[in-house]
Amino acid sequence: MENAADALKIAFVLFVFVVAITITFSVIAQAKSTGDYVLARNDKINYYDWMDSKEENRVVTVADVISTLQGYYNKTISVTVKLGNDEYIFDNGRETIVDEDAVITTNEGKEKNLEKFINDELLKLNSDTKFTEEFVEVPISGIYQRGEDATEIVISSGQNKVYITYTMQ
Repeated sequence: MENAADALKIAFVLFVFVVAITITFSVIAQAKSTGDYVLARNDKINYYDWMDSKEENRVVTVADVISTLQGYYNKTISVTVKLGNDEYIFDNGRETIVDEDAVITTNEGKEKNLEKFINDELLKLNSDTKFTEEFVEVPISGIYQRGEDATEIVISSGQNKVYITYTMQ
């Protein structure tokens, strides 16, 4: 009889332990969910009107163009800037050479070439100059299959490349 009483005590302790672990994980999941919600509400980028709108192109200033150009060689983006009849392309492997002394194959050469473009072309523009920004996102790897109703099935996901074009107004 003593063994049965001890077995009931152990079963009760295990039951309390399982309930405690379940409550702990539930509280942690609720805290994470609340934290994610608060962070998402406080992130100003979530409310940029151009993020959701793919129908309209955003109108930006020279400062926005410069901030996008910074670091294009470290990301999978291609930036084209159209100033009147001139077109400047900044993409890994096909940069428009602005600085004749820059070695475009290195990041330092790309930085020097970009700095010359910014100083000689963009900063000479009036700060009120407006540009129209156009985004095109293109898959550069992966396997996709398209249906007759324009749906897309991802068979093997890959990387995307964003092509951004700024046209001076």
